Amino acid sequence: MSPTFLLNPAYLGAFALAGLPILIHLIRNRKVKVIPWAAWEFLLQARKKNRRRLRIEQLLLLAVRILMILLVVAALCRPILQTAGLPMIAADARVHAVIVIDNSFSMGYQEGAESDLDKAKRAADTILTRILKQGDSVQVVLASAHSQVLISQPTFDLNKARERVRGIALSDFGTNYATVIDATSALLQDVKSSVKEVYWITDTQKIGFDTVSQEKLRTSWEKLTAIGRTTWVNVSKTGRENTSIEAPRFSRDLITPQAPVRISSVVHNDSSSPLKALLINLVVDGRQAGSARIDVAAKTSKPVSFVYLFDKPGAHSGYLELTQPDMLEKDNRAVFAVQVREKLRVLIVDPLPSTDPAKDEAFYFVTALAPTGASEGGNAIVQPTIQGNSDLHNLNLKNFDAIVITGLSTLSDTDRRALVEFTSAGGGLLIYPSPFASPAKLNAISGADRLLSAKFGALKQFTEDSAISINPSTINHPALLPFKETNDINLGAGRFNRIFDLQVDPNDPAARVICRFSGGQPAMVERSLGLGKTILVASPVGASSSSLPFKPAFVPLVHQLVSYLAAGPTSRHNLDLGEKMAVRFDVADASKAVRVTDPEGKTSLNKSVLTSDGALYTSTGVERSGVYKVGIAGKENAAAFAVNRPSSESELTTMDEPSLRAAMGAGKFQYANGVDELIQRVMQARRGTEIWRPLIFLAILLFFIEGILAWKFGRRA
Repeated sequence: MSPTFLLNPAYLGAFALAGLPILIHLIRNRKVKVIPWAAWEFLLQARKKNRRRLRIEQLLLLAVRILMILLVVAALCRPILQTAGLPMIAADARVHAVIVIDNSFSMGYQEGAESDLDKAKRAADTILTRILKQGDSVQVVLASAHSQVLISQPTFDLNKARERVRGIALSDFGTNYATVIDATSALLQDVKSSVKEVYWITDTQKIGFDTVSQEKLRTSWEKLTAIGRTTWVNVSKTGRENTSIEAPRFSRDLITPQAPVRISSVVHNDSSSPLKALLINLVVDGRQAGSARIDVAAKTSKPVSFVYLFDKPGAHSGYLELTQPDMLEKDNRAVFAVQVREKLRVLIVDPLPSTDPAKDEAFYFVTALAPTGASEGGNAIVQPTIQGNSDLHNLNLKNFDAIVITGLSTLSDTDRRALVEFTSAGGGLLIYPSPFASPAKLNAISGADRLLSAKFGALKQFTEDSAISINPSTINHPALLPFKETNDINLGAGRFNRIFDLQVDPNDPAARVICRFSGGQPAMVERSLGLGKTILVASPVGASSSSLPFKPAFVPLVHQLVSYLAAGPTSRHNLDLGEKMAVRFDVADASKAVRVTDPEGKTSLNKSVLTSDGALYTSTGVERSGVYKVGIAGKENAAAFAVNRPSSESELTTMDEPSLRAAMGAGKFQYANGVDELIQRVMQARRGTEIWRPLIFLAILLFFIEGILAWKFGRRA
């Protein structure tokens, strides 16, 4: 801090009053006529002994009295100390302000009459009414992972800005400070005003700083604070506590009316007290379907699960709900949606059929997929059709949901084109290589459109002692998530003695490794092709190459892979915020309006797009959480979609001022803890700090000191 200027410089002349004590002192010490007196000689001798002491005492009193006057006059002048690094502005300067209001989901925390978002809007209203003045301009930005510019063009109508601020609603998105910082910098750079200010109003949630690298965050913040004077306004309290439940998960992708499915989730207790006998309810299609009680220790999490049997095929939705209320109640409910399948049509291509199961690559796969045997019809849920040779181009592949090749070694150009067309239209393709295949010939099959997910390397063989297994901890795919935990089903129990070394192109964004072997080699690789997907497995499926077909995990693995691929481009019914809903209808329904009902019950009519596979409706990215229902005339509930908030946003830990400054690096800014400190901090940033109060306090202190010294010195005199 350094002195800058005086608010009342007219009082500078009053500093001359400091000469009054000096004048009085001189008058009292003027020379007088001395009249000789005999007794005076004795007094004169005593006075000479104390003259030095009296002179020092008088000078000390004089200094105190002068300093007292100087402090009072200085306080009347109202001196200002400028804040270091923040240049002051003139009182009549025109200011352009950008108000950033955090409306992420955590701002819904409410303890008392106001939520954190209500406090943020009150702070913004204070800025618009008490800090900005007529002639100043403003823009408003909403800060979340899905940031929006509420007022994009600078407006001088502050009352209109207040109305827009009052209408701000809580978002379901999480916190991401970095993207909003960059957007705010871009807005300020386009403004011509010489005085720019940024007001960042937020709950200072810690998770908002973890979305990007620390270096990028600091660079973005330093750039912003260099453009405009920045004030960080924290509207939250420390120690916010919360309980929440994650988005539900299902034990398998293929859900049918004949087999129950496990619905599981995780309950988080981010409070300082344990939760005893916490009640969680399961609601399906609007009806109570189960409940459970669990104990969750403080600052821990605990899983919860239900087993449910859907009674009929079609679209179903529901939710899991915590019954104990808290300060952020909306994350006490997690929604889900499923499409229960009645039948699954699968084409299994077996290039090397054999009557000996040990030599037939397709035998164990078909048995796991349909234990009652292959069927061309009937009531079986999974209806596999076995093709003993290729000639795929002679089949109507549109009649199948998925195609499985259990021993790929060669493929004709016409069959390859048929598979590419099938996959591009939204079909799913699962490929197992033949144990006798040549890597060079397999790589030639892929073609320019990359039908295969990876290139084949050499065939590796292992002895019984050195055989490898799938490492469940490497699973990174929704189809295999049930196998990531090995408590119930251990995918790593199977041993592989023959695998191909798959080589994934790191520059191919459409390809990703689903899981790896214990030796680190890719075990399964997925690649998107058009609207569909292909999965390439590194090992042949037959019993001659691994012991996995004899393990309990094999049957659910087969069903998970096939049901995932068979679901097609409209498979995802449990979405994240920002994702798109996709529903496919029959070609005959292309002319019908698509009816979408949002979580609030509002209905909108939309159009579908006619494709070679039917009428496809694709929404824009959904921005509100809850259950969406999609249908057309005659099929009112054709599909349901569940959208949940990011679970990380429910962790409400905040950062204090020292931690915030450490995270933001070199960028200079003012910090206001709450609305009450806001005006004071802004005035300090604009004009500096007034110090007249401490000057008055010091003058009063000197007044008492002067009285004590005068009394003490007077007695001695």
